[in-house]
Amino acid sequence: MISIRLRSRISKQELDEKIGKVIGDDAYNVLLTGPSRVFMPNGQPLCVYLPGAMRDVVTEEQYEILHSLRGDKTHNRGPASGSQAVRPGEQKRQYFKYVSSSILGSFDPNGTFKFCRLTAWTGRNLPRWEALRPALQAVADNMRTHVPERYAAQMEEIEQTHPDWVVPHTPFTTITVNNTYPTGVHTDKGDLDKGFSTIFCLRRGEYTGGRFVFPEFRVAVDLQDGDLILMDAHQWHGNTALVCACGEKRTAYCETCGAERISVVSYMRTAMTKCGSEAEEISRAREYRERTKGVLREPR
Repeated sequence: MISIRLRSRISKQELDEKIGKVIGDDAYNVLLTGPSRVFMPNGQPLCVYLPGAMRDVVTEEQYEILHSLRGDKTHNRGPASGSQAVRPGEQKRQYFKYVSSSILGSFDPNGTFKFCRLTAWTGRNLPRWEALRPALQAVADNMRTHVPERYAAQMEEIEQTHPDWVVPHTPFTTITVNNTYPTGVHTDKGDLDKGFSTIFCLRRGEYTGGRFVFPEFRVAVDLQDGDLILMDAHQWHGNTALVCACGEKRTAYCETCGAERISVVSYMRTAMTKCGSEAEEISRAREYRERTKGVLREPR
C-alpha cells in the first residue's frame, strides 16, 4: 500500500463554485488505482482505498437486497443530489431532485420525528436487514485494521449507544444505499466527527464516470465492483457524471442495459448515544403522536 501526503488544496473561491454541483474529470489530477493511504496537508487521514476488499464478501443474496432498493426515491438528500433547492409555493421546507437513495438501520430524532427509530424499510424488512450484517461486519473489520484510531474513537461512542440501534460487532448505526446517480459536492452531516465513514461499491453492466472525488484536494478514485474506501466524510466529496453503455447520462439504474453503481455508506449517527432502548423510544413515539394527533410518515 502506498502512502500519499498531500501538500495543498484549492482556494475557497474555487471550492465554493463546486459545492452542490456534479463535477467533471477536470476536478482532480490524482487518480488512485491501487491500495492507497492518503493524508491531508495537516497530517490527518483523508482516506484509505482498498481495491477488491469486498469482492469475495458480498453474496448474491446481499446484492439482490441492495439492488431491490433502486426504486426508492427521495428528495431530501440536499446538495448531494446535485441539484438546487426549491420551495414550492409558500412552503418553508426545501426540496431537491429525486434520487435513488435509501437509509437503513437506525435514525436519531429529527424534524417531526422526536424519537429514535428504525427506518421505514428496516422495520418492514428485518430478516433482509439482518442478512446484510455479515457484509457490514467485514467493512468494520477493515476499518479496525486500516484506521484503528478512528475505529477506536467510534467504538467509544458505540459503547455509549443502546445496542438496539447498533449493527452488531460494528461501529455503525446507519447505512445509506445510493443507486446510480452522481452526487453533488457536499460534506456529510449528522455522523460522528471523530470517526470515519466507509463506502463499498457494487457495479453491474457497463458505464463510464461515477468517479469518487475529493475536489478540495484534487484526488479521485474509480471504485470498481467490490472496492472499499474508508474516508473522512466531513471533507468535500462528490461523484462525476455516469454514462451507461446506451450512451445516456444516468441518474438512476438503466433498465435497458443494466448499468448500475450501488454505493453502500456505513457510519454512526452522532445523536444515537442519546437514545433509550427500542421499547422506550416506541413509548416516546406513542406519547408524541398522542400529543400532536398527527399521522407521521417516515421520510426516505
